Amino acid sequence: MDDQPSPKILEALWRYRWSSLAIVVGVVVLGVLAAFVVSGNSTALARIVLKAPDKAGVVGVDASSESAFVRYVNQRALFVVSDRVLSVASANLANSVSVDTLRKEVTAKASSNGEAIELTVSGGGQPSSITIADAVSRAYQSESRADVQASGQKILDALAARRRDVVASIPPEAVNRPSDPNNLAAGQTLSDLDRQATSVRVAADQFGDGVSFVDKAVEDTSAGFGSLLRDSAIGLVLGALIAAVVAWARADRDRRVGDPDDLAAATGEPVLAEIETLEESEVAALKEVGSPPLWSYQFAASGLRTAVDRGVVVVTSSAPGDGGTTSTLQMATAAALSGARVLVVDAAVRSHGLSDVLGLRYDPHGLTSIAVGAMRADDCTRVVDLGDRVYLWAIPAGQYQEATLDHFRSSLLQKAVASMRSAYDLVLVDCASPSIAPEVTPIIRESDGVVVVVRRDRETRAVHKLRQQIGLLGGVITGYLFTFARARRDAPKRAVHPVRPAPAPAPAPVSTPTPLP
Repeated sequence: MDDQPSPKILEALWRYRWSSLAIVVGVVVLGVLAAFVVSGNSTALARIVLKAPDKAGVVGVDASSESAFVRYVNQRALFVVSDRVLSVASANLANSVSVDTLRKEVTAKASSNGEAIELTVSGGGQPSSITIADAVSRAYQSESRADVQASGQKILDALAARRRDVVASIPPEAVNRPSDPNNLAAGQTLSDLDRQATSVRVAADQFGDGVSFVDKAVEDTSAGFGSLLRDSAIGLVLGALIAAVVAWARADRDRRVGDPDDLAAATGEPVLAEIETLEESEVAALKEVGSPPLWSYQFAASGLRTAVDRGVVVVTSSAPGDGGTTSTLQMATAAALSGARVLVVDAAVRSHGLSDVLGLRYDPHGLTSIAVGAMRADDCTRVVDLGDRVYLWAIPAGQYQEATLDHFRSSLLQKAVASMRSAYDLVLVDCASPSIAPEVTPIIRESDGVVVVVRRDRETRAVHKLRQQIGLLGGVITGYLFTFARARRDAPKRAVHPVRPAPAPAPAPVSTPTPLP
């Protein structure tokens, strides 16, 4: 088995393409994440849109002109990075970031149109820059609201003091004389003061924290876009190298049969034929009873009859789906067309694959009846018309039950094989792997040869395991059929056309079945 050539890197990558892709993606993601962790730098952007100050002068700023409003926005941007606001922001972050750190990482400036404050946080670690930006925005809003409330309260206090002075200036003798000129003048002044106080309260409530709205902080990806591309490219190259090494190591450990040369080198035994991969319609046509066999199967049948002139040949495979049943039917058809008297036996009693193809799945009498001694082999034989006066003889699998397999008798199977060998030129037995169907292993021991069907990309160790099992049972491998091979340009092509279904298999004349003594 060590003679098999080492796997190729590209073939190994294709075989394990999904795991290789996962490795590449994983390395790229880890590379990008590692770059973020190592660099520790991320930038968050937030925007605080301000309200225009009210004419009541609550904030003590006259922003009646555009230039005055721009000047006001610049002043508020400086207030954002003041120690007062940053101290509150640090408290909002549970003091996880110091004021000194915030002073280094947080910047604020008026926007280009002069209507908002653009807040930038350049930092890393925990918490993230986005969290810091949100904390600073909330701190500015709370402190701005406190300033507005304090400014409004000062104005209200001044108006209240002025009101007390006006009330105190009214002479005592004029209090009870509404028409007194002093009393009338004082009443007008008090009314103006109350109106101003109401206007200040309304303006303060409406102005609130002076913020129209805040755009939630988002990460600025433009600064690190080039670094991201570079880290992704490095991760892609490194991931591809790692995936190639891992895929090659797995392929070298778990080698597979890629072509007939690999199979011959791995086993040291001949390959009877190479069957190319066919379309589903072509495969269905090959399974039709009476379908002309492919040239590769004709070649395989000729080589088989040369190796086994007259006898019983078991056709098996290491796993279902390798094409054993189709190969059995095709080689039997090729041998029958050459004039041989051919018998096919369905020993896959669990799957009934060959019986299905021959239309004998529900035939109650078959190999199971022979193995338990209920019927003779001749009584279970059916005639299959291939057309043009060419016939096959077939023994179906029969009825299958788990309990029936416990009553299989090796001596009866041995006698049945001996009778088949004497009555036919060639007997082909479609059999599952011995590990799957141990009850029919006596047929392998009594056979004159074994043909192993191996599908392309089948694991070499599975083929080796099957060879060991056949050797332990006393069987001799005559050769291999390599199925699902890649199409070759130099190989002769022949269209495979569906054929008209052959007449239903007819049972041979039998007497009333009686158990063997």
